[in-house]
Amino acid sequence: MKNAKNKFGTKPLKEVLKEVVAQKPLQKGVQNVRICNSWEEVMGTHIMQYTLQVRFSHNILYVSIRSAALKMELSYQLEMIKERLNNHLGETCIRKVVLN
Repeated sequence: MKNAKNKFGTKPLKEVLKEVVAQKPLQKGVQNVRICNSWEEVMGTHIMQYTLQVRFSHNILYVSIRSAALKMELSYQLEMIKERLNNHLGETCIRKVVLN
């Protein structure tokens, strides 16, 4: 009888959310969103104004920039940008940054 009570007992919402997010497919999606959101957090709102799309796939961050001049300027700093993003995330998730 005690086992049934423990199985269906109440849990804090924080614990339930951790269990849900810990599921493999959901964890990957949450990580993708976190990585894409880090672009704005690291690069700032000014660069985000010229950013059309940010997506992450196979450890590569793809960023679409609508300004050719800004794209050229950022292309010289890709390695530094990658390091700043990985430092912000606290782990090495991004292997390469590609500007479109």
